Amino acid sequence: MIFFLDIDGVMVHANPHRQVEHATDGFYVFSSAAVETFNAVFIPKEDRVILSTSHRFKYSLEEWKKLFAARGIRIDSLTLLEGVVQKIDHRYTRKDEILGHIACQNIRPEQMIIIDDDKSLNDLPQVLKSRLVLTTSYIGLAETDLPNLKNILNR
Repeated sequence: MIFFLDIDGVMVHANPHRQVEHATDGFYVFSSAAVETFNAVFIPKEDRVILSTSHRFKYSLEEWKKLFAARGIRIDSLTLLEGVVQKIDHRYTRKDEILGHIACQNIRPEQMIIIDDDKSLNDLPQVLKSRLVLTTSYIGLAETDLPNLKNILNR
């Protein structure tokens, strides 16, 4: 399965009234609930992650793998969202970027799941929206998202 994975509002809260803690490596500390929930459905040897976060260009793929590992998530196959733009361009929404990547890579809906808090994804075509777990930004990925994740993944 291909996981389109965001960071802000998913692996860490995006509450402007609370500061996000930073680890000694300089990047955010992931929510323990998000890590547990993600690890409950992600199979490192079978699944792959396409990092869709706006932070995706800050680190190399190897550095990202180390960052995830340091936070308790093992990812064997990791790539960056490409799609309609090769770098962050705020003229495009996350929806545009994901649709562009899906088209470029010929990804079928049944091969993927999108975990994100970006409300532009509500405008995805229904066949893709049914593969979306839209998190609550102020909380991030939580145990309450697990039934939806398992339902989409059939796990």
